[in-house]
Parts: sequence; structure tokens; C-alpha cells
Amino acid sequence: MTSTFHGLQTAYKGLMGQQSALRTTGHNIANANTEGYTRQRVNFNASQAYPAPGKNAPSIPGQVGTGVDVENIERVREHFLDAQYRGENANAGYWGQKLTSMERIEEVMNEQSETGLLAEAMDEFWGSLHDLSANPDDASAREITAQRAAALADTYNHMVGSLETNKRGIGDEIDTSVQVVNGLLTQTHDLNEEIAQIEAQGQIPNDLYDQRDRVIDELSEYINIEVEPENPGSHTHPAAEGGISVYVVDDDGNRLGDDDGVAIVQGENGNEGHLELAVEKDDEESLVESINFGDDLELLGDHHGKLGALVDAFGYGGEEGLYQDKITDLNHLMSGFRDVFNDVHSNGYDLNGEEGLDEFFEFDDGVLSVNDDIMDDTDLIAAAGQSGNAGDGSNALELANVKETSGFDSAYQSVIGEMAVEVHEARRMNETSDMRRDTIEMNCQSVSSVSLDEEMTNMIQFQHAYNASSRMITVIDEMLEQVINQMGIVGR
Repeated sequence: MTSTFHGLQTAYKGLMGQQSALRTTGHNIANANTEGYTRQRVNFNASQAYPAPGKNAPSIPGQVGTGVDVENIERVREHFLDAQYRGENANAGYWGQKLTSMERIEEVMNEQSETGLLAEAMDEFWGSLHDLSANPDDASAREITAQRAAALADTYNHMVGSLETNKRGIGDEIDTSVQVVNGLLTQTHDLNEEIAQIEAQGQIPNDLYDQRDRVIDELSEYINIEVEPENPGSHTHPAAEGGISVYVVDDDGNRLGDDDGVAIVQGENGNEGHLELAVEKDDEESLVESINFGDDLELLGDHHGKLGALVDAFGYGGEEGLYQDKITDLNHLMSGFRDVFNDVHSNGYDLNGEEGLDEFFEFDDGVLSVNDDIMDDTDLIAAAGQSGNAGDGSNALELANVKETSGFDSAYQSVIGEMAVEVHEARRMNETSDMRRDTIEMNCQSVSSVSLDEEMTNMIQFQHAYNASSRMITVIDEMLEQVINQMGIVGR
């Protein structure tokens, strides 16, 4: 037999349930613009019903309802989309960083610039040699030739020096990225522990789940990862998400390490924490030697994400890297030019009638310079041919023709053209990966983000249900007043 006050308790449960739903709606609205926030919803369940009245049926399934229970407040999130987003985020991080590195190289070797161009400096040098061939005994023409040669050397050295400086900057960025990755791993581990402590009390820490997901999303930009949820253990709420373990994967999605993979963050209860990322560099060779998580997980050769793009730009193992490739190309280019030019110069005669110096340009350890003797005495420029006459500028003309015979122009344009193709490819891949990531993120947002229109609709719905429950209490109160105050007074 149900209690006289049974309906009052049922209405009270409805009142409290709708109030909980309104509080959750308010929390969603308040965090509508919070980055990484996942909208939450209240899950209602009909509370345990009573058996139908009767002494002979105490165990029959309930027929008289007792109201509503708030089962839990859960996040509305699709973990499959999360996995897709993190995989594409690693690609976007890689191509975004590679494009940045290529654009920095392009800035150094930019053919659209008005100053500082190697090709422009070379053209001015060729022009001074043509002028010298017309006036081989003119002191000013000789001085201009020497100064243009020095300007050519300075332009080249500045270009190579800028590339080397940028490469050192990439090395510093690698070190910074290692610190960021280790910081994110520490945060993930700490959040795992905090979540486990709260879940053990039967609670569901939704906002901590969001915080952990934000950290994992940021981590996925640097390295290619897979996230595996772990069993939250006994005595936890069925909706508890538990800890997560994080693994590094290759291009095919296979975990790196042993057969089951090595977790860089262990999410099981009683875990040993997380592994530290370490990148070892050979300062002498300016190459990355290893990328390790602990002693058992080597990423070199399977590196992806933003960190992988930095390593590719810096150079590792048998790969010189983006910057060193360009430096090597320029060195080969200038070395070939130096050899041809010096050979022609040595076959001529200077203003004193002496054979030309063997080295007009010196090229040591990648540094180009003009022979100090020529800079001190421009009469040593071998402008004359075999006649050795002061007015003979035939060898200066031969020196100017080195532009074609050395193949410098065509080789340099080939280097610039190759760079332009690489930049275009990196930009195309970056745009494609960004578009794919943005599409997946949009899908995630369509599931998880707060819609103010939807929340307003829910607010009105829950408000009406709340008002109805409160009206129900009023009705029951009036009924009880009738029972308590009016029954049994007939005939008085």
C-alpha cells in the first residue's frame, strides 16, 4: 500500500530532476565560448516503482511509479571523431611546420626582393667585367670590379649565413617542442590521476575529461598518437571514462615499440606514470641522432607531426635536411663558379704584365672571399690576354663570359625553381591537411559544441516541467489539506 504522501515525493523528485537539468543547461550556456568545452546533458531514469497494492504480490514488478532519478550528467562527445581529428592534426602540424621552414628559406633566397639577391650581385659583377674589358687600364674600372666581386662574396656569405642561422633556430625549436611535449605528457598523467581519484568516489568529472582532451589534442599536433581508454575499475559509475593510455603510431597506424606498443602515458590504475621525450643532436654534424621515449621507443625515421617536420628541416641520419640541402646546393654552385673563374683569371695578365693570380676568389669552409692581394692592389686583376698590353681587355671579356661557360646562371635558376616547386607542394599539402582537419573539427563541433538555440529550447522545456512539478505539489498539498482538515467532521 502506498503512502498518503506518495504523490508529494514523486512531484518533489520531478522538481529536483528538472532543477538539475536547468543547472546543466546554465552550465552549457555559460561555457558556450569556452575552447574545448563539451556540452553536457542530464540523463533521466524512471525511479524504482512499487508493486501494485496487494498483500499477496510483494515481489511483482512495480506498477505504481515513484518519479524520476537523475542517473548521471554526461558529455555529448563522439570518440571516433576525436581519433580522426588527432590523426589529421598530426598531418596538419607536419605540413604547417614544413611550409614555415620552406617559406623561411624562400625569404632568404627570394628572387622578388629588390636587394641582397645573389643573382643581382652576380649580374652587377658581370657588368663591371664588361666595363673593365673596354677600359682595362682604368683604375676606377678596376676598383669597381674588385668592389663588385667583394659585394658578390658578401651577398653569398650572407645568404648561406642566414640559412645556417635559420637552421640553428630550427634546432632551438626542436628543444622547445621537446619541452612542450613532455609538459603535455605530464599534464595528461596528472589528469589521469585526478580523474581516477574522483571516479573512485562514484563521481563523473566531465570538466576534467574536457581538459584532458584539450591536452591530448594539443599533443597530437607534435606527434602521431593513438589514445586507448582504460577500464576505470570497480566501484565507479558506469558512465565513468577512466584513464587513458597514449601510444605513438606510424603512418599505417601501427603502434611503435613491442607487439602491443609502448605506452608513453599509462592510464591503468597503479600506473608508473609517463615516459620522457628526448632528442639527441650531433652538434658537430648538425644532425638529429635519436628521438627516444625512454629506452625502448625510438621514433627516428617514424617521426611525424610538427616535431617530425622540425627534424626533417634540421636533418637526421642520412638526410641533410631542408636547410643543409640548400646550403650544399649553393656551395656546389659557388665552388664550380670559383674553379672556372680562377682558371680563366690565371691564364690572363695583370696591369704589370705578370701572369694572373691562381686565385681571384677564395672559397674555404663554405666562405667566399676575394684574394686580399687583389683587394689591396687592383692592378693585379688579369684583364689582359696573351699580349700582356695594358690596353688589352680580352681576358676581362673572357672572365665576363664565365657567366655562360660556368653554367652558374642556369644552375642557380634550377636551385630557385626547385625551391619554388617545394614551397608550392608544401603549401598545397598544408592547405589540404588544414581543410581535412577543419572538416573533422566541424563534425566534432556539430556533436559536442553548445548550441544556444538548442539550450534555450531545453531551458523552456525544463522550466515548464519544473513549473508543472511545483504545481503538482500544490495540488497534492490541497488534497492533503482536504484529508487532514475536512475528513471526519460530518455530523458535528
